[in-house]
Amino acid sequence: MDRFESAIEKARPFDPILFLLALAATLVGIVAIWDSGYARAAAVGQVVPREVLSQFFATIAAVFVGGLCWLVRGDFWKRAGALLFVLGIVGLALVKVFGKEVNGAQRWIDLGPFMFQPSEFVKAATVVYLAGVFADRKPLAALKRRPRHWGEALDHVWVPRLRRAWPLLVVGLAVVMIEMEPDLATAMVVAAIAGVMFFLGGVSGKSLAMLAGGLVVVAGWMVVTEPYRMERILNHGDRWAAGNVGSIGYQTTQSEAAMAQGGLLGVGLGQGRAKHTLPAPTTDFVMTTVAEETGFLGTVVVLGLVGGVSWRLLWLSRRGPTRHSRLVLGGAAAWVGVQACTNIVMGNGTAPPIGVPMPFVSAGGSSLVALWALLGICQSVLSVKGKEEETVEVGRDRWRYRRTRLSRA
Repeated sequence: MDRFESAIEKARPFDPILFLLALAATLVGIVAIWDSGYARAAAVGQVVPREVLSQFFATIAAVFVGGLCWLVRGDFWKRAGALLFVLGIVGLALVKVFGKEVNGAQRWIDLGPFMFQPSEFVKAATVVYLAGVFADRKPLAALKRRPRHWGEALDHVWVPRLRRAWPLLVVGLAVVMIEMEPDLATAMVVAAIAGVMFFLGGVSGKSLAMLAGGLVVVAGWMVVTEPYRMERILNHGDRWAAGNVGSIGYQTTQSEAAMAQGGLLGVGLGQGRAKHTLPAPTTDFVMTTVAEETGFLGTVVVLGLVGGVSWRLLWLSRRGPTRHSRLVLGGAAAWVGVQACTNIVMGNGTAPPIGVPMPFVSAGGSSLVALWALLGICQSVLSVKGKEEETVEVGRDRWRYRRTRLSRA
């Protein structure tokens, strides 16, 4: 009996609620994908939609990968964050060289039996990398006196600040590389995740305001340089106009009308029309069929499962054993929450269609595996033990103490 109790005490921490919520959302997603895709599959003679089979095998792989990440020691992820992000950058570079083009976008690497999208794994790598950066980030102490000349200002003000800005630069590089695929939606999700991580990491309000302003400027430039993006945004308010409802506003108006048709209880499973008309019924607009056929109540259930994952991650982040674990859990919650909110406002017509899938529910093996891998890392970092102390970073000559600290040797 004593040996059994000792084994339980040494067991790796595991949050079953987080696991069950994610698993339920994933399984509901498979059903939603089948319901959204069977009509088109039947039209080409398929009994089971191809997306359902892909999502089923991706689910097995995702849960397996998540389990492997959970078994890894939690302190490993703090050291491996930079390496994971570098691998993500390499993946994005390989897309530009060997990527397969689908519908005018070069976002996937074709490995024969399956394709994967490196940008989805960059989302997870961004969380782990920035968590490692901010876990050890020391507050920068204010200087006791003003620099006397530009050399002192460069050495003691600008170089330390540029060194601290390095994570922003490398994440910005990833955002630009994803946008060039082109995939502005995923690039903005990565930027949003990074913004939340900067906030959780203790970046000052002034710096966050500057980052937000810079992001708005860059996003505006990315929109203006692509005419179809600008046209989609400018015409979104007039999507129901006679000249737009069948062209630039087609996806949004079809989805919006279908969701409204669902009402409280829906039109019934298999009875929806949106799956026959929308160009992406199993991916970006999978929630349209859910809302149309199961109504408001069914939509609340699905969003409750996805939102429950985000809420549980936030709940755990408040109770994480270390600063690093809290940052990882908070960043994972941001990914799920930001992407879910963006998808639903896109589907109901609040925002233009920008191609953001619903986490766990939309078809997409890369997204599912990346999500479960990050959830496994979240479970892993819960096992880290240790007490952290906050220190203050000062200049090389210790201006904070007005004199240089000399060795006693």
